[in-house]
Amino acid sequence: MRIFFFTIALFIQGLYHLMAQDPHFSQFYANPLYLNPAMAGTSGCHRIVSNYRNQWPSIAGSYVTYDLSYDGHFDAIAGGIGAHLLHDRAGVGELSSTQLSLMYSYQLNVSSDFAIKAGLQYMGMVKEIDFSKLTFFDMIEPRKGFINPTEEPLPESGIFRSGLIHDFSAGILAYTSKFYAGFAVHHINQPEISFFEDDKSILPSKMTANIGMMLPLDNEREPKHYFSPNVLFLRQGEFMQFFTGFYYIKDFFIAGLWFRQTSQNTDGFQALIGLKKDPVKIGYSFDLTTSDVRIGSIGSHEVSLIFEFCTYKRPPQTRWKKLICPTF
Repeated sequence: MRIFFFTIALFIQGLYHLMAQDPHFSQFYANPLYLNPAMAGTSGCHRIVSNYRNQWPSIAGSYVTYDLSYDGHFDAIAGGIGAHLLHDRAGVGELSSTQLSLMYSYQLNVSSDFAIKAGLQYMGMVKEIDFSKLTFFDMIEPRKGFINPTEEPLPESGIFRSGLIHDFSAGILAYTSKFYAGFAVHHINQPEISFFEDDKSILPSKMTANIGMMLPLDNEREPKHYFSPNVLFLRQGEFMQFFTGFYYIKDFFIAGLWFRQTSQNTDGFQALIGLKKDPVKIGYSFDLTTSDVRIGSIGSHEVSLIFEFCTYKRPPQTRWKKLICPTF
C-alpha cells in the first residue's frame, strides 16, 4: 500500500511539474516526416505512411500512438511538402496529445551525386487528460478504500484540455547514392504545455542526428541486395538515447536489428521484418526491453504501412534527386 500511495503522489505531482517528452518510434525510416522535416519529398512519389505503436502493452493504460502522413516532391517549388497527423494516448488517465504538422523542404543538388535538403515545420497541438479516471487522496477511507467523491475542482466532464499549442521545427539532410546524414531540432520555441494558468510546463527541444550507408552486395547497375549500417542519436531535455544497428535488404524483403542505450542504462533491442511489393510496404518490429522496465512489460509492438504512387517518369534533367535509404 505504501508503494501504491507513493506512486499516486508522484503522478499527481508530475501533473503540476511536468517536463514533457515526445512519443517514440522504432521504425525511424518508416516514419520519415516524424524523424526530420527535411525528409519531405525524398521518395519523389506521392507517399502515404501510417504507423501504430503499442509500448509496454501489459502495463495498465500503456502508451499507444497512431500517426498518418503524406508527402511528395514538386519541381515547381524546388522541394517537397508534407502533412503529418499524430495522436498519442498514455496511462489510465488517458493523457493524450493530438498534433497536426505542415512542412516544406527545399532541395539543392550540389553535384550529380550529392544533394542537400533543408526543411521547416509548423505544428499545432492540443493536449488533454481525463481526471475522472484518476484517484485522489481525499477519496480514501482508511478502512474501506476509495469510496469518497473527490473535492478537487474538476470540470463537469472530468476532462482538462489545453489550448492550441504552436510549435516550430527544422532539419537538414545530406545524401549521395550510398551515404546519408541528417540533423533535426524539434520544438525550437520550447512551447509551454500546461492545464493550469499558474503553472510552467515546458516541452524541451529535441535534437536528432542520424547517419547511415547503403552498401550494395551485388554488382548490378541497379542493386537490389544491400547491407545498411546506421546510427541515430536523440536528446530531449535530460533524456538521451543512442541507437546503433543495421538492415539487410534483398529484393522485396528487409530485416533489421538495433541496440538501444539510454543515458542511464542499456535499454533494449529492436528486431524488424518488412516486405515490399510496389506500391505497398509493410513492416513489423518488436522492442525487447532489457532494463528494469521488463518487470512490468517485456517489450513493445510497432507496425508500419506505406503506399507510394509514382504518376509519371522523371526526365534525366529533373531537379529532384532520390534519397536511397532503408524503408523501415
